[in-house]
Amino acid sequence: MKAFYETRNESLFVGDMTSYPFPLHVHEMLELASPLQGECTMRVDGETYLLYPGDIAIAFPLVPHSFERLSTDCRGFAAIFQADGITEFSNTFHTMLPVKPVLRAGAVPEDARFAIRRLMEHPGYDYHPIRLAYLHVLLAHVLSALDFRPAETLNEKGLADRVVKYIFDHACENITLASTAHGLGISESHLSHLFSQQLRINFRRFVNAIRIDKAEALMRDPSMTLTAICYSCGYENLRTFRRAFVRETGMLPTAYLQKMRGTNGSSARIDT
Repeated sequence: MKAFYETRNESLFVGDMTSYPFPLHVHEMLELASPLQGECTMRVDGETYLLYPGDIAIAFPLVPHSFERLSTDCRGFAAIFQADGITEFSNTFHTMLPVKPVLRAGAVPEDARFAIRRLMEHPGYDYHPIRLAYLHVLLAHVLSALDFRPAETLNEKGLADRVVKYIFDHACENITLASTAHGLGISESHLSHLFSQQLRINFRRFVNAIRIDKAEALMRDPSMTLTAICYSCGYENLRTFRRAFVRETGMLPTAYLQKMRGTNGSSARIDT
C-alpha cells in the first residue's frame, strides 16, 4: 500500500477524530486518536489494531499510519501537533518509538479520560493555555503507560527528519535518489535502505506525493494555468503531470481544478 506525505499548515489540531477511512500517510507531527463510540481499524508502522471506545492510539512523527474500516457510528477524539510543541516530551518523540502504540481502555487512567473530555470541549488550532495544559496531562499518562524502544538509532531518526525536509524543499526540482543522497552527504544504498526500512515509502512516490500536494495548493491561485502548475511542480510535460496527479488523487487535474474553482471551465484559466 502506498503512503503519502501529508502537509499540515497548522501547528496543532484538537478536535474530532476522522469518521471515514484515511489512507496511509506520514507527517512530521505526532498524532493521538481515541474512539469515543463505535470502533475502527488503525494501521501504525505496518501493524493493524482494532480500536474500541476508550482505547488510545499514538503515531510518532514520520511513522506511516492510516485509518481503515470505521463503523458507521464511529466518533472520537484526535490531537495532532508538532513534536517540539510539547517540549517536555520532545526528546522521546524524536529518539524513541512505542513497542505497541495502543493503550487499551482498561489501562487508561481516569485523569487521562478527563483530559480528553476537557480537550473535546476546547477544540481548536493553536496552543491555547487550556489545550496545552490538558495535552500535558494526557501525554504524561499515555507515555508513562507505554513501553518504548530506540528509534533505530538516534542518528537514523535524525537522518529521517533531514531526508523529509530535504525532499520537501527540493521536490519541485530535478530530484533523484542519487541527487538526494549527494545533497545529504550519504550513500544511495543508505538512503534507499532508510526509505524501505524506516520510512517504508517508495522514493519516487514520496516525491510525487509532495509535488501533487503543492500542485493542489497552486490550483487555489486563479492566475495559474495547468501548464504553469505542471512546470512549477517539477514535471517536464503535462502528460507526466496528469498521470502522477490521477495516481495521487484519482482525478484528472482539469476536473480537480474546475471543482476547486467552482466553475464548469468557461472562466477559470485551465488552458494547457
